[in-house]
Amino acid sequence: MGTQDKFSKLLSPLQLTPQLTFKNRMIKAPQSTWYWNEDGSVSERAMDFYETIAAGGAGMVVISAINWTYPQPGGIYACLYDDKYIPGWRKMIERIHKHDCKVFAQLHHTGPSAPANYDGTPPIGPSGLTEAELPSPSPIVVPGRGMSKEEIQENKELYLKAAERAKEAGFDGVEVHCAHAYYFESFLSRVWNKRTDEYGPQSMENRARIVVETIREMKKRLGADYPLGMRMNGREWGHENALTIEECVEFAKMFEAEGINYLNISGYGYGDNPFRYLPDYWPYPEPDEFMKEYMDDYKGQGLFVPSAAAIKQAVNIPVAVAGRMNENLAEELLQQGKVDFIALGRTLWADPEFPKKVAEGRIEDIVRCTRCGTCEDPIVGPRRCRVNPSLGRERELAIIPTEKKKKVLVIGGGPAGMEAARVAALRGHDVTIYEKESKLGGKIPLASMIKGNDIEDVMTIIEYLRTQVEKLNIKVLLGKEVTAQVIEKENPDTVVVAVGGVYELPDIPGINRKNVSNVNSLYKMVRPFLKTFGAQKLSSLTHLFLPVGKKVIVIGGQIEGCQGAVFLAKRGRKVTILESSDKVGTGIPPKLFSRMSAWFKLKGIDILAGVQYKEITNKGVVISRNGKKELIEGNSVMVLPSQVPNNKLAEELAGKVSEVHLVGSAQGSEVGSLIVNALLDGRRTGCQI
Repeated sequence: MGTQDKFSKLLSPLQLTPQLTFKNRMIKAPQSTWYWNEDGSVSERAMDFYETIAAGGAGMVVISAINWTYPQPGGIYACLYDDKYIPGWRKMIERIHKHDCKVFAQLHHTGPSAPANYDGTPPIGPSGLTEAELPSPSPIVVPGRGMSKEEIQENKELYLKAAERAKEAGFDGVEVHCAHAYYFESFLSRVWNKRTDEYGPQSMENRARIVVETIREMKKRLGADYPLGMRMNGREWGHENALTIEECVEFAKMFEAEGINYLNISGYGYGDNPFRYLPDYWPYPEPDEFMKEYMDDYKGQGLFVPSAAAIKQAVNIPVAVAGRMNENLAEELLQQGKVDFIALGRTLWADPEFPKKVAEGRIEDIVRCTRCGTCEDPIVGPRRCRVNPSLGRERELAIIPTEKKKKVLVIGGGPAGMEAARVAALRGHDVTIYEKESKLGGKIPLASMIKGNDIEDVMTIIEYLRTQVEKLNIKVLLGKEVTAQVIEKENPDTVVVAVGGVYELPDIPGINRKNVSNVNSLYKMVRPFLKTFGAQKLSSLTHLFLPVGKKVIVIGGQIEGCQGAVFLAKRGRKVTILESSDKVGTGIPPKLFSRMSAWFKLKGIDILAGVQYKEITNKGVVISRNGKKELIEGNSVMVLPSQVPNNKLAEELAGKVSEVHLVGSAQGSEVGSLIVNALLDGRRTGCQI
């Protein structure tokens, strides 16, 4: 079966209105990028990013989180509250349209669900809630201020003016953001809306009133034929007043009657540790009790699909859905008539060319999102992607053919080494990989065994890179441990040292006792079993047999130690984490770490930070804390530190090879121990050779 037949619905055009047709049924879901200029104007970086998505074959992109109220400094949100922004938008839209891709503007306001309003004042919404009434604890949300009717009307006018500017700038349509717990949605949801006037929760019509009024006026001002879409919740979870599917179906019918041309279905979760608008992370490390009944949806077609399918049956306009989509699931949903088109978010961050690769039948070339949460890290800043180093760096990390072909040796076949080799080969260099193990992949299989693949699947990284290495005819020499002498004999122009970092054991009396294991010894022990069973089969088998005691002390409280603790606790071990610094969880994306921390408390996993290690005995670890010695009891000790540099080979090659690059975790944990940093380093190095 050819690609056009296998994905016939996904690749077919979708006529939204008589005047507007999408070339296929794959659209870029609205997601904020944080790539804008400081004043919220369109930046070159944002234009490069969105043009890359358009060039990759998407039928339409929705540009998310365009602020319609007043300045939002910091480049987090784009703006359309003033005419001065129109020229920048025109330039971007022209670049997107060059690729036969449509573009909608999603106008946005966080409403009551943000930790603060745009200017630092308390958030606004339909009602001011007390601390006790908040659906999620501070600082996720904080008590806000209820709006007067006059303010509601003033905001409506601001919104309409922004919509007029969107049309003037050349947007093909406007998407009304009525999802999650943002401005418009907060009127629909009884979680937030406690008003007593005509915008209050006394009836469905009251709750929808401000949205309906705004749609009607948009149709008047923009023209009855100007396309309007809507992103809306299909349901909410985790609160007694959460929206139900039945309520959302009724709202959907109201919005269709007012002239909305498509509905893009999302959802939202509340509670002590909410998943908010992201359907991926809530089962990590385990689902909250009230969400366990939805695991079949999560593991099946997706958490948002049941509500999207119900809405699809009730309306006559196209319906889209998002959430953990791949090409097979997307086609299945379309063929079953559950939705009409597919919104792809992180799928297109991971691989902007996903639509083009599907159309061309190059499924093996798709870079898969691993659901790691890296892109949801506001501490780091603008969005970045673990598996797509060029996200937001499209110009900086463009793969440009080399002017001078070089002989390149890559020492180490982990993610950093393979990515450097892949990019260098694509640019035209003659590349050879030396790998001391019998397979490419580095320690990714070990990481996969520990992490599992229910949430994030790191093995897809290695599967993709192995495929690309093979397709590019890169020479691979396995079982070859390389010395400086071997490299000198090869006489390369460039050497990329990607040998991985070193896990050094802390200098603690008793560190070599029989009840102590560490990353190095664990890897040596499981390596033959990984080869025999594979990462996921071995992970399952460790639930049946694990050669450690029932009470385990983990030395190391950063990403390695914390993820090791999750692994052990899921296998019935009582775990205590010890960390010498005051910082715990470095390297874990905040979305996952917040859930992990709550789960640790639930499971009784103690974390003792700022300790000094005095001695390891057969009864546990003696530490000093606050000037006092104490014994932390345990019958097994697992040492899981962060990596330190492994630069010996690079130093030996200095002056012997004209160009030497030390990449990935060989540089230590500051640069390479995270996969995201290893792949970025590999990509950058491949571009520089």
